[in-house]
Amino acid sequence: MAKWRQAVELAMTEEEAEVLTALSRSRTEPASRVSRAQMLLAYRENPSFGAVGRRLRGHHQTVQRGVERAVAHGALAALDDRPRPGKEPTITPEAKAWLVAGVRQGQGPRLSARVVDDAAFGPSCARAWTGGGSRLSRPSGSGHGVQASRPRGNQAAQSALLS
Repeated sequence: MAKWRQAVELAMTEEEAEVLTALSRSRTEPASRVSRAQMLLAYRENPSFGAVGRRLRGHHQTVQRGVERAVAHGALAALDDRPRPGKEPTITPEAKAWLVAGVRQGQGPRLSARVVDDAAFGPSCARAWTGGGSRLSRPSGSGHGVQASRPRGNQAAQSALLS
């Protein structure tokens, strides 16, 4: 026979409750943070995973995980997403700072031409990137009007910045 679920004691200060109330009414915060704040406030009023799930039109296990995370890490820390596995950014912070500094100094077209040139696209592609052409295309006679392939993501910028 299954045993009854025990209500989890969710303790929070008045300041945390005020911040959660403000977040639950926000229209500028990400929707995930708003819904988690609403969930924690609703659980504070009625400590039942099922009742809160029905009220907010979610699953009781989602409510349970959110409340348990709030108990373990704090109510405000439970609003944020947990880190996910994934590939680390390939562009270094120094390279990103160099690129941003160049753009802020008004060197945007020259930087994009340099990045594209350094990425082995050639001058015709650099002109296209800096406004000298309507699209990226291969030099005449090298294909049937097929667009030139280009590296995905930060590969072009990274290779130019590291060389």
